[in-house]
Amino acid sequence: MSNSIAIWASDQAICLISSLGNRWLHVQSVVEQARWVSQVFGESEGEYLMAAAYLHDIGYAPELKRAGFHLIDGAIYLRAQGYERLAYLVAHHSESQFEARFRGLESELAQFLREHSPLAEALNYCDMTTGPQGQRVSFEERIADILSRYGETDIVVPSYTLGYASIAASV
Repeated sequence: MSNSIAIWASDQAICLISSLGNRWLHVQSVVEQARWVSQVFGESEGEYLMAAAYLHDIGYAPELKRAGFHLIDGAIYLRAQGYERLAYLVAHHSESQFEARFRGLESELAQFLREHSPLAEALNYCDMTTGPQGQRVSFEERIADILSRYGETDIVVPSYTLGYASIAASV
């Protein structure tokens, strides 16, 4: 696909999540990070990385809530729009299988193939080096922030604890 996939993704993100405050700041900075990282890919893969960066948190849009897990909700939406590969990338970014297990959503996540590729790892890198208000952070700072924001009783904490080594390998 050509540049049109990144333009489409940008339009979707603006329409669906630009009103979400810090979430939108985070997404915009992940996109900027992806713009820089995409230089190591060919044009087509670079465009996919840009599109995935715009859409990685699209499942936070209130109107897309289905499963109650933003990665799956975003993937369901992208599949319905005919963007299967983007659905795969969104569904599995940041080692979502661990949180899906804690949420009892493993079968829902399994409906989306997991792509093992440099592009999937690049998306993790861009997301996990961008803070919640869009600031550049180290991977360690990002994990510390996530753990402190959610607190010990939230399932996000054991999810990231289990996924730490895998996410760290991407970053």
